[in-house]
Amino acid sequence: MSQETMSQETEPNITTASQNKGFALKLLDDLDAPSSARIELVEKPLPTLKKGQVLIKMLAAPVNPSDLVYLLGKYGLPPQQDAYVGFEGCGVVVEANAGLYGKYLVGKRVAVSAQPGIDGVWANYAVTKANFCLPLRNDIPDEQAATIIVNPCTSVCLVERAKQLGAKAVVINAAASQVGKGVIRYAQMEGIKTIATVRSQSNVKVLEDLGADKVLLTESENFSAELKAACKSFKAKVLLDAVASEDTPRVLRVMPNHSTAIVYGRLTETHDPLGGLFSVADVIFRDIRIEGFWLATFIGKATPWQVYRLSQKVQKLFAQGVFQTDIYKTVDFEDFYQVLDHYAANKSDGKVILKLG
Repeated sequence: MSQETMSQETEPNITTASQNKGFALKLLDDLDAPSSARIELVEKPLPTLKKGQVLIKMLAAPVNPSDLVYLLGKYGLPPQQDAYVGFEGCGVVVEANAGLYGKYLVGKRVAVSAQPGIDGVWANYAVTKANFCLPLRNDIPDEQAATIIVNPCTSVCLVERAKQLGAKAVVINAAASQVGKGVIRYAQMEGIKTIATVRSQSNVKVLEDLGADKVLLTESENFSAELKAACKSFKAKVLLDAVASEDTPRVLRVMPNHSTAIVYGRLTETHDPLGGLFSVADVIFRDIRIEGFWLATFIGKATPWQVYRLSQKVQKLFAQGVFQTDIYKTVDFEDFYQVLDHYAANKSDGKVILKLG
């Protein structure tokens, strides 16, 4: 890891620009419009910080599946026309109006989570709550640091929830995703077996090499029988579900009685406003349970100490090389449109990183 790829804590230039520049949401009625048509590069004045907020000079921000769903206007947060997009990234805190913790953050490189209801982080500057900023270790490069919150923290939380449910093994669909890979790595550390399902043959060996105990192709004629046998063999009673729609009942149907699906995403390409299905018979007669997970809700309910411990655990795993976000390409504003559409169609190729600053 070269020194050039890492940002150290520095004294910020408190004199910031008065204008901001970034990618804003452009709401479209055309359901078939590509992701690149749903954003627009715009400039607007920097807002005045409200109490509890900090201003961050952004360094890098990734594209996540949740960003793509938000562009469609179908995420859990109402879409805001002309608001900057982007849920996470990393940058340096340059101003604060947030008491002692805010003063502590000034000059520090932090992982940033966007504050719901205002501009996101695909911009040169971002405003968010001080407690949505996690100070970063110096040995994690910007491109990796920008991805620390959404996917790795979700991977850890999902495995921890599976442990609470007494899981000896879990089924992971869309397992070649960054969350899926993180679950496989972390579950292995925690002694939990993993049954990974993927659509592409090219991902089978990748996940086997990563440590998945069983990798199954969803397009196989024998998929359901193979999955049922694997669940029985490993005693898998938890499904970590990023796909939703028809995949949820399809997988649960062959899992043991008393199994639980934890739905944390909706990767299925559908414009159905509901997006989810389940078997009523399985829920009533087989005690199949379905629950949801959203990291924002977890962080909102957690104590500062719990959030700090989660952050430190994830960063340690990054520094040790246990967690590593696959990155397809790092680009600037000019090239972002093209690679955004590539990511939308080829998520398993790795993250697209918007380089800022």
